[in-house]
Amino acid sequence: MAQSSWASGLQVSRWAKELFNEVGKEIYFEKFMGDGADSMIQVKHELDGSQGKDVTFGLITNLSGSGISGDSTLEGNEEAMSSYSQTVTTAMERNAVRDTGNFENSKVLFDFRKESLSVLKTWLSEKVDSDLFTSLSASPTRTFRADDGSTSVGSRANESSTAAALTASDTISLSDISALKRLAQIPKGSSELRMRPIRVGGKEYYILLVHPEVAYDLTTLSAWQQAQRDGNIRGESNPIFSGALGVFDGVVIHAHENISQADTGGSGGNLHYSTNLFLGSQAGVFARVGEPLWVEKTFDYSNSLGVAGGLIYGQGKSKFNSEDYSCIAYYTQNTDFTA
Repeated sequence: MAQSSWASGLQVSRWAKELFNEVGKEIYFEKFMGDGADSMIQVKHELDGSQGKDVTFGLITNLSGSGISGDSTLEGNEEAMSSYSQTVTTAMERNAVRDTGNFENSKVLFDFRKESLSVLKTWLSEKVDSDLFTSLSASPTRTFRADDGSTSVGSRANESSTAAALTASDTISLSDISALKRLAQIPKGSSELRMRPIRVGGKEYYILLVHPEVAYDLTTLSAWQQAQRDGNIRGESNPIFSGALGVFDGVVIHAHENISQADTGGSGGNLHYSTNLFLGSQAGVFARVGEPLWVEKTFDYSNSLGVAGGLIYGQGKSKFNSEDYSCIAYYTQNTDFTA
């Protein structure tokens, strides 16, 4: 009797596709990713199926001229487009697991390949998210510090200030959220660029990523509670609203534990603070090369199986003329749940 078996190459391909699908679901930033320039994290696929290690992103600013009215001559009065570029270098990130052997496998009721898929997709998605958070938080050039009201927001005194100026009462506030939006719309000096918002259903939004401890402080504010009861957006299907704490003044607020924190500095002594992220379109760039890797290898005369998974990608924060393009670091003192 003839017996059939699947070729091992097909089996590996199947698990590689499974990893691809599962990782896409698990990456936190996936909801903010897109191929277009209106996405918070712009994704490029130029190296899919091609040789190369670098991907260059082009960023184009909005036109600022008034244009031509009526029958006035347009020819010869065209406005020059301002464009910038940023190069991202890709790297291969991998990890692997290996079982003990067929005898040990016979004692337990689990499928090693399925368990491998679970742990590798979790590791890879968390690795991608961690790298993106690290890039977006690195060496901020546009900053804003929470203030208890002692300084006028309109004076920009809290812009370009550091966490060292925080006091114990400088926690997140609704006025800070509105001020961040205005700082994004009305940049300071000639070196900063206007942060383009993310367009959803004909409306414009920015994203504020805060630490869960900052989120707690926000949700205890009576003004926030009232704003969400009276005017929160309900039923929006766009992914940027998925899991959001709420929306205020056109800013969608999300919480994530990867927002960086520290316990030093502050004019009021040793403070616990967070470096939150206020973000617009093309705040970050991400280049992915092909599908995730899935490699299986046997050891000890096929008694033991090892599985490796990984992805070739690169990421970065958009930065031009030595200035952050679409990201403001927002420093807040906050409740410390670890104390």
